[in-house]
Amino acid sequence: MNYIMSYGGGVNSTAMFYLLIEKKMPLDEILFADTGSELPQTYKTVEQMKEVAKQYNIPFTVITSKLGNIYEHYFRTKSLPSIVRRDCTSKFKISPMRNYLRGKYGKEEKFTQYIGIGYEELHRVRLSDVKYIISSYPLVEAKIDRDKCIEINKAHGFIDVVKSGCWFCPFTPKQGWINLARDNPELFDKAIALEKNCSNKKVCLSSKPLWQFKMLKGQKNMNDFESPPCSGQSGCFL
Repeated sequence: MNYIMSYGGGVNSTAMFYLLIEKKMPLDEILFADTGSELPQTYKTVEQMKEVAKQYNIPFTVITSKLGNIYEHYFRTKSLPSIVRRDCTSKFKISPMRNYLRGKYGKEEKFTQYIGIGYEELHRVRLSDVKYIISSYPLVEAKIDRDKCIEINKAHGFIDVVKSGCWFCPFTPKQGWINLARDNPELFDKAIALEKNCSNKKVCLSSKPLWQFKMLKGQKNMNDFESPPCSGQSGCFL
């Protein structure tokens, strides 16, 4: 049995690492599936975790999809990621990880995969859909929620960890789009460009096209913005 941790560069998975260390649970390798379109702060956290993993002599591997950068993929195909299909998770997270594991360890090997879902999202716990992987949820088992994860991270020097996920994720809530427009306006403009490039003009990344809520000069808020709530983007790292 090989023990693998799915790392998303976010709050939960960062805290999960320290839980595994504290409980002296077996950990053979950490995998980060890089879509090429994570938030800048996420990449900073990933680099910090790389150094921590090195201190513990645990391999940290960055994996990418054969499809390349997720944003470029959707722009090239004139499409958008779908809340219903969630094909982005399969194509850019799950499949690359599984292909890597099979390629490195062999097709006869089995794995326990640690997944960073917090206790408050107990309803999201699922059995693996493949026989060679056992899904494990250390945070759920230890009844550790997101607030506790933040506390754990700060105690270990991870101060500015943000919620992981692509910056143009359709699960982004209202406040997430507001933050993106304020903190990373160039990425917000790219999200608008992706919507406009989509061949299906009836779909968008939120309940309304993003261009309708672009921050104009003198505009102070985006209070009329509505977006479907996310059940937890850590699902992107299953």
